[in-house]
Amino acid sequence: MAEFRGLGFDPVPGSADAVAEAARRCVAAAAKLGDAPTPGEIPEWAGRSAQALADRAGRTRAGLAAVPEALREAAAVLDDWAGVLAAHRRQAEDLDHRAGTARRVVVDAQDDVERAETTVQFSPGAEGELTAARSRLTAAQRDLDRLLDQARDLERVHSTEAARVAERLRSLGDGAPLPSAPDFRGLATQLDTFSQAGRDLGVTVARTPVAPVTPPAGAVGAFTAALGGR
Repeated sequence: MAEFRGLGFDPVPGSADAVAEAARRCVAAAAKLGDAPTPGEIPEWAGRSAQALADRAGRTRAGLAAVPEALREAAAVLDDWAGVLAAHRRQAEDLDHRAGTARRVVVDAQDDVERAETTVQFSPGAEGELTAARSRLTAAQRDLDRLLDQARDLERVHSTEAARVAERLRSLGDGAPLPSAPDFRGLATQLDTFSQAGRDLGVTVARTPVAPVTPPAGAVGAFTAALGGR
């Protein structure tokens, strides 16, 4: 991971590899959830308890059916973001390299000014050398400032894009009743290393438009296992 010593700050926080890995985990989780069995009717069982189980199984199926698609949609959003993040990272690393060079030029120009100032104290005729040294320092500082401005512009673009991605993730299910959410800690651990957008993924899945339902323990276990949680 780049330290951005030339710029003095990281304009594009996040890891494209971590985002891509989270997207792959979402796709894998969607596939596993699609295969997860849900309770159904037992032909040899009838009566109130059997009907209650059948009703609960129906609600559970409704609650889980839309989750794989929400995960696939989230994976697509994350894949797009991984590509943008990687491109931003390349731009930032290029700016950092150029800024590091520019900082060294500034330091050298400062040294030239100090030497010229000392020379002028003993040789008043060296005023022209001091003026030239100061001009070089001004130009070097201007070049560095321009690179830092470009990095700040990139930081603003990156932040705006991250907010847009986060909003896309949040919007996957806006206005729908929230089902009882399983434990997303395993997934959150994977997402914690890249931008704030990824940390909204668990909320996205929880907002999937489904009928409110509290899945039975077996369904929760399958969901958590699919996401890699503990």
